[in-house]
Amino acid sequence: MSQIRTVRRARRVPATARSLRGSALIEVLVAILVLSIGMLGIAGLQASSLRFSQGSWARAALASELSDLADRVRTNPGSGANAYQLASTYETQRGEIDDLEVAKDCETAACSADELAAFHLVEWRLALNRNLPGATGFVTGSRDTGYIATILWFDKELADEPETCEADFDGVRDRNCCPEAADVADIEGVRCTNMVVVP
Repeated sequence: MSQIRTVRRARRVPATARSLRGSALIEVLVAILVLSIGMLGIAGLQASSLRFSQGSWARAALASELSDLADRVRTNPGSGANAYQLASTYETQRGEIDDLEVAKDCETAACSADELAAFHLVEWRLALNRNLPGATGFVTGSRDTGYIATILWFDKELADEPETCEADFDGVRDRNCCPEAADVADIEGVRCTNMVVVP
């Protein structure tokens, strides 16, 4: 019996197909690279959005607290000329905030105008502490000329030392400088916002 021999010939791959081997893998790698760059961009936008939303939250809290003090001053017209002054340094106020109590609770007892002013200041300082990180208040001036209210708070995004107010400051610089008597020149991260309260 004769054996039949089958010879299989290798299929020849055209030259163009040989040069395209592995190109699908390269296309996938390029697509992954483009996608990852896009995802990094989205993550950066999200981080910026979060940072700016925290800044707007702080500005809203500042406006609310400064408005609160102005309302308290205006609702107590019989208080003394300097009844709403608060001139303790930043570190002094931060040190005593946990033990801060009102001498006389004017919500439950009758108070004189100056006692009400002292009550208002304690309530305002406690509200500042609740609503802004590391916040204190600093109030100078008088009822006759208008009070200059400053809110000092800690901003972890700010690595610089605060700028101390000077007589030639105006505009935004005057609104965001810290009073020299608040003694925050060497404390990094403290921000200040000033507002004039005219009763």
